[in-house]
Amino acid sequence: MMKATTQSHWKKMLMRKEAITLLLVMIVAFILLIFSEHFLNLTNLESLQTSIAPSSIIAVGMMVLLITGMFDLSVGSIMGLSGVVTAIFLTFRVPVPLAILLGLLCGTLLGLVNGLLIALAGVNPLITTIGMMYIARGISEVLLVGKGREGYRNFSQSFINLGTGKFLGIYYMFWVMIVLLIAAQLYLNRFKHGRTLYYIGGNPEAATLMGFSITKVRIVTFMLSGFLAAFAGIISTARFEMANRYMGQGLHMTIIISCLIGGGSLAGGQGSVIGAFLGITFMALLNNSFNLLEIQSQWQNVVIGIILILVVTSDGYLAIRKRRALGKV
Repeated sequence: MMKATTQSHWKKMLMRKEAITLLLVMIVAFILLIFSEHFLNLTNLESLQTSIAPSSIIAVGMMVLLITGMFDLSVGSIMGLSGVVTAIFLTFRVPVPLAILLGLLCGTLLGLVNGLLIALAGVNPLITTIGMMYIARGISEVLLVGKGREGYRNFSQSFINLGTGKFLGIYYMFWVMIVLLIAAQLYLNRFKHGRTLYYIGGNPEAATLMGFSITKVRIVTFMLSGFLAAFAGIISTARFEMANRYMGQGLHMTIIISCLIGGGSLAGGQGSVIGAFLGITFMALLNNSFNLLEIQSQWQNVVIGIILILVVTSDGYLAIRKRRALGKV
């Protein structure tokens, strides 16, 4: 009996989306180890760190939204605009901490607007966040008029160190990402308010009857998404020593795909930030493989498109099964 229970436990562990995503990460890493002599090159590993860290930070906010049954397509644009706002204040010689605070405030306020429109006004999240995506990107373009391809540059070394500094050979931003992942995972698993998010995403009607404030939760989670997108934009600006119009373009799709691969669902009620990190790592390694193995970039779009279709189809199938289990179909 005990043996059967143990086998059942391991079977469930192996069937979790996070375990499958980890397996995919290991497969891609193994392929790169075999076929590319540059994979373990220090420059390549550092490049992976600076690619994974900002995306994973944004993915934490996106996964929290997915758990509650929401999503945010404006994160890439908020990331870009917050980086530009911070850069502008830095060029006016505003103290670095204050410039960073203003950049974070920009992203948080945009997230607040998303939350208010969706939670209070009842506007569809797809329409709301697409609209915000265009608004934030448009404001960035206005602020960058006459700045050319490089945008804003010439920041103080203390700001640049936020993106280029290292501790024990690992970038500061990667350490921050690790701390954030651990804190967010503990909050979702160990704290009552964190577990409440799963109830709200899994069955909002029942959560309302239980007295949970769905409106408040949605506003706060969109603010969190905007804040983390802004933070990722600021550290990326420090890393590349510039803020231009290209930062964050198209990133929202990569983040959503990564979160879905890592165990999230558009139907809500499931997912983990560790899964989001694994999804981001898989996408980063996939990107890396196309560069190291010199595969034409057009095929990269084909592969990502195929992955998106498979993930969304799988998610849709699981959502239908969930609705049937709840008696809604």
